[in-house]
Amino acid sequence: MIKINLYDPETDETKHYEQSRISFGELKKVLKFNKLQQEDAASLKILNTKMDNGKALTSAEEKKYVELSGKDDVYLNVMEELVASLFKNPKVTVQSIDDGLESDGMSTLSDILADAMGGVEADANHPAKK
Repeated sequence: MIKINLYDPETDETKHYEQSRISFGELKKVLKFNKLQQEDAASLKILNTKMDNGKALTSAEEKKYVELSGKDDVYLNVMEELVASLFKNPKVTVQSIDDGLESDGMSTLSDILADAMGGVEADANHPAKK
């Protein structure tokens, strides 16, 4: 089960949404994104380790380092789209996520995707607890 709390600026209220079922096709999309994100993080770690050890990066490695270092906005956009698609509620959209999440929204989106992949169901520490 996944849950999200979204502030609605029109009503000045925070609304709670739940989705109890995640289809296999949706799970595959989440897993594909997770794999890509982990591969990029591993590549960036390898390049950082190389630099930390005083070794120069090749031109191709420098280009890859710059590309990987600036991907947070790309990940965030994909995460928003994935989360919006997981909730079968027309009120949970990329726009409502943009407007309704607090500044720690990336963490909230990550937690929701982890829950969608079979993580622990919402508990007392879940960002969307009632």
